[in-house]
Amino acid sequence: MSTCTRVLITGGTGLVGRRLAASLLASGTEVVLLSRDADAARAKVPGADAHAWAPEEGPPPAEAFAGVDGVVNLAGEPVDGRWTAVKKGRIRESRVAGTANLVTAIQRLPEEARPRVLVTASAIGYYGDTGDDAKGEDASPADEFLSEVCAAWEAAAKGAEALGVRVVALRIGLVLDPHGGALGKMLPLWKAGLGGPMGGGRQWVAWIHRDDLTDLIRFALESDVAGTLNATSPNPVRQAEFAKTLGAAVNRPAFLPAPGFALKVALGEFSVEVLGSRRVVPNRTLSAGFTFAFPTLEGALADLLSSGSE
Repeated sequence: MSTCTRVLITGGTGLVGRRLAASLLASGTEVVLLSRDADAARAKVPGADAHAWAPEEGPPPAEAFAGVDGVVNLAGEPVDGRWTAVKKGRIRESRVAGTANLVTAIQRLPEEARPRVLVTASAIGYYGDTGDDAKGEDASPADEFLSEVCAAWEAAAKGAEALGVRVVALRIGLVLDPHGGALGKMLPLWKAGLGGPMGGGRQWVAWIHRDDLTDLIRFALESDVAGTLNATSPNPVRQAEFAKTLGAAVNRPAFLPAPGFALKVALGEFSVEVLGSRRVVPNRTLSAGFTFAFPTLEGALADLLSSGSE
């Protein structure tokens, strides 16, 4: 492994980006953020440098890459919420055009000044609804909106390979963090005894502990791995089991199901992401030598919901 000394992060003020930046800074790695508001980014991530950039509007400034040997691309419009035509456009453009603009900036750098590695986020939405079939990294994309976005997102990042940059795409599952994301929204309901499976409860959930995701991004930066890795625990669970395990973790019952028809009315097209089955397994991730600190849901939730968890 070769340690990066200065890492550029897009989306560095988000839930994943902030923890990654803090981890890198704690180990002595310099961090540069690309954000729509550079001053706000510096305030949110003390110790990091920052440059202003709107992903869909053009390439980021060349000076942001000074001394950078690794790039992590996490920028993207949140996918939750009702998928209007405008929302879907923002989801796609922020990822696909944004990544293409990032690669253009790398292309414009002198060859000797280019980063060694580009790690880009993608999502398990690439696989669509998997039913009961376990999908590894070699599976084909589904014919759905988010699948098409993920495929185009990864293809845009892959353009950096022609520039001599090692590219790794992480297809990220449900990130477990009690302070944000899906788990952060679910906890108040479960603690009130109002939790339960969504839809029929037999759908699969592919998840990952926030610290395993941070460690996997660092593994991708520092190892020689290239190509696609699934950023999901080796042990996906069914919706009903997820609800029951979370209920046990907060000492509350979790038997009140959220009806599928109600979710479809409330969420529109986005409901397919909530109600769909995502049985995704990290075959290449494990083969590459990555070890999950939290491979089971029980262990992950016990750690995240302990009194000392931050």
